[in-house]
Amino acid sequence: MSGAYVAQCPVTEELVSRLLALAELDLTDADAIEARMREAAWSDWAQAVRGPAYEDTPDVPDATHITPQGHFVTCDGDGSLQLPFAYLYSVDGGLLDEDCWGAMPGWTSAEGAWRPEFDAHFAAVVERFTERLGLPDHDIRQPRYDTRYVSWRLEHNVLIVGQGPEPLSYHQFEDAHVYLVSRTVKDAPFPDGEEMRALLTT
Repeated sequence: MSGAYVAQCPVTEELVSRLLALAELDLTDADAIEARMREAAWSDWAQAVRGPAYEDTPDVPDATHITPQGHFVTCDGDGSLQLPFAYLYSVDGGLLDEDCWGAMPGWTSAEGAWRPEFDAHFAAVVERFTERLGLPDHDIRQPRYDTRYVSWRLEHNVLIVGQGPEPLSYHQFEDAHVYLVSRTVKDAPFPDGEEMRALLTT
């Protein structure tokens, strides 16, 4: 497929451990979350993107933090944390006229890659969490839309490894991500809304 790319930022064993440590916390407790992120050396996004590592990147996504590996993390006190780790996209002069992800520190991209490679990155991350947490509580697939959510119900939160259309691209691209979402915060943003919350939290 001409102009096809898959980009990924590795989900290491250390990152899995850091995410599981965050999953023990109340995701609305900004001080506790910030302290745990500082402990993990996750940089403040606004400071990091002004540094020399991002001088030559064409476009940097909005986030609140950046992991040492290069993941862009959003955790803004609404009871959730989101960390994308792979993207499937086209560079064709439409939304993208250059490979922005391949230029990001910590990220690599493969031209000519498409769904098999993207799905393989997703499956590898699911396997990493399965090794730590055991079999997931749910594995929800919508083959028509190439959407999948694999989830574990933890004491305070739900951990979801998800893949599907990426909203900021008007669903023209796809991403794979790790979500932590509070089981108790009423307005915490679950993928696919209240039906997903009801299924994954009870």
